[in-house]
Amino acid sequence: MNTNFHSPIAFIETTKTGVLLKINQVAINLFELPEKLLKNTADYQYLIDYQKIFRLDTNLSLKDLNNIKIVINQQYYFLQLVDNAERFLFVIQPVNYLKNNLIRKDVVNSQSFDIFIQNSLAMQKLIKQAKAFSLQSEPLLISGSTGSGKDLLALACHQYSQRGDQIFLGLNCAAMPDEVVESELYGHAPGAYPGAIDGKKGFFEQANGGSVLLDGIDEMSYRMQTKLIRFINDGSFRRVGDDNEVSVDVRIICATKVDLLSLVKQGKFREDLYYRLNVLPLSLPNLKDRREDIIELALYFINQFANKHGILAPDLTEEAKVVLLNYSWPGNVRELKNILYSALAQLNGKQITENDLILPKAADNNLYLDNENIEGKTLDEMTKHFEKQILQQLYQTYPSSRKLSKRLGISHTAVANKLREYGIRK
Repeated sequence: MNTNFHSPIAFIETTKTGVLLKINQVAINLFELPEKLLKNTADYQYLIDYQKIFRLDTNLSLKDLNNIKIVINQQYYFLQLVDNAERFLFVIQPVNYLKNNLIRKDVVNSQSFDIFIQNSLAMQKLIKQAKAFSLQSEPLLISGSTGSGKDLLALACHQYSQRGDQIFLGLNCAAMPDEVVESELYGHAPGAYPGAIDGKKGFFEQANGGSVLLDGIDEMSYRMQTKLIRFINDGSFRRVGDDNEVSVDVRIICATKVDLLSLVKQGKFREDLYYRLNVLPLSLPNLKDRREDIIELALYFINQFANKHGILAPDLTEEAKVVLLNYSWPGNVRELKNILYSALAQLNGKQITENDLILPKAADNNLYLDNENIEGKTLDEMTKHFEKQILQQLYQTYPSSRKLSKRLGISHTAVANKLREYGIRK
């Protein structure tokens, strides 16, 4: 959050349990809070008392705090509560300053991608591209391995877009019967199914003006793909069991963990749908390809767990950091989060050591050749790719050409030449 934002608008960001994360100077002045809260708020836990700070009736709960007027120092303010996944953002502005919900669109949306750690060039490039694509109206196609955060990226893209203050709904299409997918997306008329006495609006109708995420689009049946093409073409559909046309304005965001083009070639995915979806493609990198982000992500999850359970966040020892950096993370960010939560749930001390991290035992986790690295490659090219992986992984544990040469049992000169050839540096 930009605490130098020159406006009469106050911002307070907290965890779901009320621990202060960020605050701006306007809020400090308005609510007469300590100046030290502007800096180093993560060093200790300052709890925000919602009832007290906003001068509220004690009968009001959190769900009542959105779009209400409050009185501070004999002046009316408009209070908004934005629920962003793991956090709350309170926006407080003078009633006479409020214009067309400006802050929700321009300020809240500008923070949509803050949840992503972006130390690595791969993530910096992706987020820059995602911001540009978010502002368009065509479908978004997000690809990435399991656990890489496709759903979070989809939500951030929605929030950053001009539709950010409208509804965002998501449906996981994987292993779901056609009847369920059809009813969930398009809705049904009364009596369309046995026992369906009442009609139902589908996701597309509920999210009119907003966005709908179709996760696992690669597992959508051919019949549902055909129906989706028609909806993308003209924005209209019929509820199941209804003859009336319904027209809506919804942005489609699709997510897939496999290469859709390969499915097209296998005859498992409609080619015309692929080209309608693959207009604005975003590809999330695997965690092993963004190692500069691993430690900061780990610290983020540790602090998140600590805030949730009301404990002081433990430190990561240097040895534990080395373990995290050397692991291949086939489950990506989700696996990192799960490993740390497991360690924290059993932790007795004030530090997370390498012994607290229970990782799957596998020799050279990161060493493999997937289809992408084999397709069209010669044996020499595949061997070089494999060799580069070995050197990249071991160089983090043996960070000098002499140490590495001893580990590999080859000359120091040979190792130095290979590191230079593959562009591997500390």
